[in-house]
Amino acid sequence: MLPSSLRRVCVHWPRFGPLQLNRLRAAHEVLSAEGIEVIGLETAMTSAIYDWRLERGPTPYERVTVFPGETYDDIAPARLHDGMTAALDRLQPDAVHIHSYSTPDARACLAWCRTNHRVAVCMAESKASDAPRVGWRETIKRTLVFQFDAAQASGSPGARYAAQLGIDPTRIFVGYSVVDNDYFAAAAAAVRADSSEARQLPGLAGETPYFFASGRFMERKDLPTLLRAYGQYRRQSEVPWRLVLLGDGPLRPDLEALVAREAIDGVSFAGWRQIEDLPAYYALASAFVHTATVDQWGLVVNEAMASGLPVLVSTGTGCSEDLVEHGRNGFTFTPGDVETLAALMHKTAHGVDLAAFSQRSRAIIADRSLACFGTSLLQAVQAGAQVAPARGFSWQARCVIAALRLLARSPRSFHAIQD
Repeated sequence: MLPSSLRRVCVHWPRFGPLQLNRLRAAHEVLSAEGIEVIGLETAMTSAIYDWRLERGPTPYERVTVFPGETYDDIAPARLHDGMTAALDRLQPDAVHIHSYSTPDARACLAWCRTNHRVAVCMAESKASDAPRVGWRETIKRTLVFQFDAAQASGSPGARYAAQLGIDPTRIFVGYSVVDNDYFAAAAAAVRADSSEARQLPGLAGETPYFFASGRFMERKDLPTLLRAYGQYRRQSEVPWRLVLLGDGPLRPDLEALVAREAIDGVSFAGWRQIEDLPAYYALASAFVHTATVDQWGLVVNEAMASGLPVLVSTGTGCSEDLVEHGRNGFTFTPGDVETLAALMHKTAHGVDLAAFSQRSRAIIADRSLACFGTSLLQAVQAGAQVAPARGFSWQARCVIAALRLLARSPRSFHAIQD
């Protein structure tokens, strides 16, 4: 299969939220200019993990939901495999851009591509440091990943790990983890011009500057480190900034109890908000903090930088290497290091040129646009098309996929990190 024969590309995710739909739009714009049709291939309409609002409006590309009206996490792995296979048999794409390799629907897409000599492109978010790497598990993973023809990686750490797992580095293209920079930049500017309505949102009353954090309240986001560092910073500051936490999750009661137990003033829990409210929180913040011990990338950092914020990001976050220039647009710190983070919060609030940091954040993130996603996807598909026709489906990979299909008890049975 030569690139000129590419006429139809499926882009697969378990569920479409705003981030995925924006990237699909960008893929459609770039690939349609080359005469390639894009089909958005969604496994299910809802997810137990991400409480995004259902987005069912018209799209310029075909959108296919394999299990309409169902929740992804409730579908048996074998049924996921069979449903995806049947959908691809019907759609007959020339290439499939596949979300991961760790779920039954993703493995079904990979098996279909190899069986039918179609291009298989992996969305490569994982990095080597995401979890302890066990030899036998890495061998199984390499058996699967080697079957992909190309990859679209989030950034430098993801590209290195994809190469380590067997994908030819010349067929790995960076540009997967992006957001709609223009949306966040324009919406944040509008709020800064007139904040009267935004100030009605939880946590945004008053004019005191604040540090902002956004994400799910789960263990690997390490919000206790943020709260303790903020408490220490606050005790050392005569006029401290506030701290606003946006999000929700199973650890919220524990976090609220920590704030009460350690008497940390100035903390606002603003709850979960849909995407249209996010720019208000970024716009009125003075700096963004992300403390994750493990995060494959951290798209909230993209959003913050597109909104013009300085960023404090743990080195456990995949984007820290590519997006944070220490001392220029923000700072990095070791996960769990309360003292260093407290010192960096104090330095950010009292010792840096916030306007210069803001300008540098915008300049860095400009290279990580939706157009970048579309272009690197096209490059990956075209590179994969150079090798896909001659590749077979190894018996080892067939055995691994068949075994995982039988052994999986849920769609997320073999994830190495917490969702």
